[in-house]
Amino acid sequence: MNEDLIRQATAWLAAGEKVAMATIVRIRGSSSQPLASRMFITSHERFVGAVSGGCVETDVYEAAQDVLAGDGPLMLHYKHVENPLIEIGLNCEGQIDVLVECLDAALLEQLTAPPTRVNVTLCSPNEPLHPRPVHASVWPDGTASASLPDEVLRDALAALEGERPQTVSYPGGRVALLEPVLPPSTLLIFGAEQIAVPLVRFAKILGFRTVVSDARPAFATRDKYPDADEVLALWPQEVIARVGVDARTFVVSLNHEPRFEDALLHALAGRRIAYLGAIGKRQRAVERAERARASGFDLGQLPPIHTPIGLDLGGKSPEEVALSIIAEIVAVRHGRCGSMLSAEGVGKNP
Repeated sequence: MNEDLIRQATAWLAAGEKVAMATIVRIRGSSSQPLASRMFITSHERFVGAVSGGCVETDVYEAAQDVLAGDGPLMLHYKHVENPLIEIGLNCEGQIDVLVECLDAALLEQLTAPPTRVNVTLCSPNEPLHPRPVHASVWPDGTASASLPDEVLRDALAALEGERPQTVSYPGGRVALLEPVLPPSTLLIFGAEQIAVPLVRFAKILGFRTVVSDARPAFATRDKYPDADEVLALWPQEVIARVGVDARTFVVSLNHEPRFEDALLHALAGRRIAYLGAIGKRQRAVERAERARASGFDLGQLPPIHTPIGLDLGGKSPEEVALSIIAEIVAVRHGRCGSMLSAEGVGKNP
């Protein structure tokens, strides 16, 4: 959940103001905002966050004022409209259900509790005046903070494995918004090169835990990387042993020297990671394969190595290269190739 939005909602509550929360609990078709996007709303025309591309936020704000006045939770439904100047609706070809309810300290605490868990919002989208929301947290051991049907508990644990918010429908018109809350994914950067400076900044904005390492102590200094969570002057095998890797770890190699890259590849052999990219031209991949054959090392123990690393954005500055790298990581994370959305055959923006 967006920390800036939470900070503002927390500040409003601390100041004694009433706060409403609007949440996308279901999407059908396309939407400009993802599932579980939120707005926090108070009085005097103040709100933060969004549930659309600006199409319906004014209407949500007005509905929130009724909720704050004591009308109880409301369910708002928006669909595509041909003339947004006359009708209230979406410009995209989709439909969204938005739950609007009062936010209190208990609900805020549940939404911001530490990982690992699934936040569950059980509600009735087909009952706009009486959506009857129930909020609960479900932990990996299957226990919950409130009574939930067995099928909701089962689906919450499945959502935790999938790592992405989802909506599940049940008999009787009830639906559950299931939001996995997980520790940040880790970006391991091997090679304390200049590109790593903006790469860390981009990664932090996207919520990654960032670790920069280099076997050369003069390169891996805290002064150079103040935004990194950790800066380690260690060899790759020592970094892997200390930090650990898993299926939510993204690894970037920024050092051209074979002694460093080969040490990294050997340290990662047989381990499951989300992404492995190495900077360099296409010839570098050929040289890597030749070294592996000569030493008897099986590159098949590793995931596909993205070399050249990044998307083809054309930039050469450290900031532009870092942008291309983080863009490729985001694309891989979402199972996309990173093509231009406007290119023929790519399709519409989801």
